[in-house]
Amino acid sequence: MTAQTRIRILQIIVVLTAPVVLWGFAAGPPSGYTTAPGDHPGVACTNCHKAFGLNSQGGSVTVAFPNGLNYVPGQTQTLSVTITDPAAVAYGFQMTARVESNPDVQQAGSFTAGQNQKIICAGSKPIPATGCANDGIQWIEHSQPLETSTFTVQWTAPASNVGNVHFYIGVNAAIDGPPSNGHIYAADYVLVPPPVAGTAPVINPGGVLNAASYASAVQAGSFVTIFGTDFTTSSATWDEAVVDGVLPTTLAGVTVAINGKPAPLSFVNGTQINALAPADSSVGPVNVVVSSAYGSSAPVEMQLAKEAPAFFTFYPDDDRYIAAEIEIAGTPVVYEYLAPPGYLGGSVPSRAAKPGDTILLFGTGFGPTNPVVDPAYTFSGTASTTNPITVTIGGQPASVSFAGISGAPGLYQLSVVVPQVANGDQLVVATTADGVATTQKAYVAVQQ
Repeated sequence: MTAQTRIRILQIIVVLTAPVVLWGFAAGPPSGYTTAPGDHPGVACTNCHKAFGLNSQGGSVTVAFPNGLNYVPGQTQTLSVTITDPAAVAYGFQMTARVESNPDVQQAGSFTAGQNQKIICAGSKPIPATGCANDGIQWIEHSQPLETSTFTVQWTAPASNVGNVHFYIGVNAAIDGPPSNGHIYAADYVLVPPPVAGTAPVINPGGVLNAASYASAVQAGSFVTIFGTDFTTSSATWDEAVVDGVLPTTLAGVTVAINGKPAPLSFVNGTQINALAPADSSVGPVNVVVSSAYGSSAPVEMQLAKEAPAFFTFYPDDDRYIAAEIEIAGTPVVYEYLAPPGYLGGSVPSRAAKPGDTILLFGTGFGPTNPVVDPAYTFSGTASTTNPITVTIGGQPASVSFAGISGAPGLYQLSVVVPQVANGDQLVVATTADGVATTQKAYVAVQQ
């Protein structure tokens, strides 16, 4: 940190053998330390508490809303916050609420400070009686270290229907030692307004599926497809909806909650939604709800799994060939589509692979990575799977030089060398270290 932003440190010494905790920002952090667009997306308070990554230490923060994920204009709600961390000895927080359609600059409703809490505006200025200037953004936070892991926050909804409202909270579960050792957690939630007259979305029975295989199991952080009716009257993609590196959780007026958490959306139309399952340590059945201005669907179960490996195919309705490329060594490296000639149309060249070729296979759900890739944000690098992935092509083991997320959250790439196999379509099977294998009958074309 620069000298201008040096943290003020409070040393809390408890008698006898109790631990010593050094607090940074004991009276609350500066404005803008949530994961909201315009604040510190994907970072939150780890910007100063640098010892551990965000959401990396086995704890969590959750917010319970008394009306569920809904709000009534002008109505005040008392939100219940719970921080879980086995090592924490004191706690701090910062929360903000934004209009989902303009999340980096537009406040949603207003907070009322409770005991040991304060509200600040941009520039960390205390909120005046007239509110933050120009209906500016508010942050509510601790005004001194909190001794309890559960507390409440009072919020009053906007006076009128402003569409979806997105809450962001970042917390510090302070542990023994210097301020940089704090365990930092973040969460976010989307609340929807009362429905207007119209037809609410409906999710088809069994309509929440792995986006690559259409199987029932979905890994947190991987792509999921939802089928149903009356989702929206238009279509939209996330291409123009990313704000400050934060992926959209509302598209064309549609939002999706998976286990109560807002899912980043990549595509919506009237009958299909493609999304990323939000980060979640849960395993087993969880509820999925689709909401629009006309109301919310009945919940439909989705199966969250630790791993749910599956290959994307070039054509979901004709899922024979894996979405794949052939890597051509050189300067620069170039790539060709791996498919039978003409399969992708006359204007898109493609060819079969040869034994010895390095090929890139694309999929989702191949397990945890290092570093962890948060599905809430854009990602342009690579992150290898924590454990190795094995691949067979035509029943023969293939050498795997890379397995992991590449270029986008939820998108896995397996770089493998084609073994000596016969000409023709060869079945590809990938298996995680835990023994979870792809189940699709998905192939690559081989021609020597």
